[in-house]
Amino acid sequence: MLNKVKTKALISVGAVAATSFILMMGYTAGQHSTAKQSRKEIELAAAKLVEDKQAEDKASILSSDTVKEFLTQYYTKEKLGENNTRIQPYMTESAYSQELSSQNDAMNQVYKDYILDYHFEKA
Repeated sequence: MLNKVKTKALISVGAVAATSFILMMGYTAGQHSTAKQSRKEIELAAAKLVEDKQAEDKASILSSDTVKEFLTQYYTKEKLGENNTRIQPYMTESAYSQELSSQNDAMNQVYKDYILDYHFEKA
C-alpha cells in the first residue's frame, strides 16, 4: 500500500526539479545567443576603432607638402606677429604660446622694424 502523501510530495519535488531544469536550459540558451550578438557588436566596434586609429595615424603623419605649407605660413610675414593666426592651426598650444612669448622678447621687439615683407621661397 502506497502512502498518498509521500507520493504527492515526490511528484511535486519531481515537477519542481523538472521545471527548474527546463528554466536553466532556457536561460543558458538565451545567454549563448546574447553572447553571440554581443560578440558581433564587439567585433564591429573593434573594427571601427581600428579604422579610426588608422585614419588618425594618417592625419598625424607629416608629409613634405604639409611641412612646406607650414614653413610658408611661418616665414611669410610683413611684420613681426602678422602671421600668428595662420600658424596657430599647425602648432600645439605650448609651441604657439612659446612663439608668442618669443615675439614679445625685448630683442625681437627692438629689431621688429627690420623684418619687412619676408617671403618663404623654398625648403
